Amino acid sequence: MRVLVTGSQGFVGRHMIRELRKAGMTASAFDLSEDDGLLPGLEYCRGDIQDQEAVRQAVKKFLPAACIHLGGLAFVPEGWTNTEALLSVNTIGTINLLEAFRQYSPSAAILVVSSSEVYGRPAGIKSADENTPLSPDNPYAVSKSAADRITLLYARQYSMRALVARPSNHIGPGQSPSFAVPSFAAQLGAIAAGKSPPAIKVGNLESKRDFTDVRDVVRAYRMLIENGRAGEAYNIASGREISLRIILEKLIEIFKVKPEIEVAQERFRRPEPRPILNTAKIEKEIGWKPEIDIMNTTLRDIAAGQTTMTQS
Repeated sequence: MRVLVTGSQGFVGRHMIRELRKAGMTASAFDLSEDDGLLPGLEYCRGDIQDQEAVRQAVKKFLPAACIHLGGLAFVPEGWTNTEALLSVNTIGTINLLEAFRQYSPSAAILVVSSSEVYGRPAGIKSADENTPLSPDNPYAVSKSAADRITLLYARQYSMRALVARPSNHIGPGQSPSFAVPSFAAQLGAIAAGKSPPAIKVGNLESKRDFTDVRDVVRAYRMLIENGRAGEAYNIASGREISLRIILEKLIEIFKVKPEIEVAQERFRRPEPRPILNTAKIEKEIGWKPEIDIMNTTLRDIAAGQTTMTQS
């Protein structure tokens, strides 16, 4: 099966390419980045997801049997400072993709990756399943909610094999240090290598999040294009919340350092309790469950990546 991956040069995209290859599939790639640093043998088409013609040409060129749409802006705080670009990339970009497939490969399975952010913070709801009303409460969530809804609408209106994934936070090797966990690891790695003084800047360590290893997440995406139902949404999560304080303490143990911890106001985000995602649907229909231990495998792999970088 040939699978087109948008956003292929990003954190999740690179793991996605590896997962598809491991499963014996042929991965083709679409991304805005230059073609240097590509995985060996990767069929690549450079373009902007906001460019209708570029998206059409990529779909027309590869004629994929499936697509995993990862291309987009993913940093939640950026939505408040760059809202227009966020909506253009995440929402209009998704429409461009759906239209291109409708024209050139209408029978393809198209997985549009949404976000757990679309559920917002509905009052009195502690657990969200796929039927929980969407209640986005920030620009990023609004952009993802619109992409989510238009995907399911295309599935109904045009009988396309389009479906949606709503993942929780995912972490793993190769993630940008603009996110909390890799930021911790980058700072601690520099301390351990003697390249920084023994101090680390953090945000709100009492914040709790449901973390899933990115390699479990891309496995779920691959399984969804194989067996997911058209016109349906699927939650992807571990079902367990971990505080950033516990994550940091584990990373400090792994790096074997004793830093001073400074709470930086520019990194501080007020607690925003979210409902835990109910994953019964993907477990029952697809047979997916997370397999990788966040504390003892994911964090060690993240640390190992930072150690390699600081030694190079």
